This record gives sequence, structure tokens and C-alpha cells, in this order.
Amino acid sequence: MNLEDFTSTEQKQINAGLSTAEITDKDAADKILALVPQEWIKKIPFFVRKHATTKTIERIANQYPDLYAVAKKPGELPEKEREELRSIITGIFKEKMDKHNIK
Repeated sequence: MNLEDFTSTEQKQINAGLSTAEITDKDAADKILALVPQEWIKKIPFFVRKHATTKTIERIANQYPDLYAVAKKPGELPEKEREELRSIITGIFKEKMDKHNIK
């Protein structure tokens, strides 16, 4: 996917620099992002990847604070919460990838 594949509005935003979220707990973010198939993340163009991943983690932290709190705890994610988070984050990524025609 190239810059030209985006709309002119999206190209302007990309050139201006996309916003990213401030992640307060990098370990929690890493645990959650590890649940996304790596080939999906690699399909996201490098110039929007940080925006996509940090904003998704921020969205999960805001919409699912209880699950985010579990991810912030040291150690592995419990099975139930891991599967719940996997379902949530893959759903978000699938939705966004479909929206931007990333196959």
C-alpha cells in the first residue's frame, strides 16, 4: 500500500503526521498487541503503523478498562481475558483493515 492509495484528506493527515496515543504501560500494550496476528500488523503501511497500534490500545484502555487493568498486571494474561482481548483487538483491526482496503 502506497501513499497514493489513500484519499487526499488522508494523505494530508499522513504528511502532517498522524496522531498517536500516549501509552502509559508499554508492557500491557505489548501483551495486547501480541494477540494480533503479526502478518496483519505487517500489512499496515509503516507510516501509519504506530498511529494504528497506539490508538487501538488507547481505545481498548478506554472502552474496556477492566481488561486493560488485567493486562497491566505482571505476568501472562489469564486464558479467559486473553481470549476476550484477542477477540476485541482482532475485531478492531479487521474493521479498520476492511475500511482502508488492506487485504
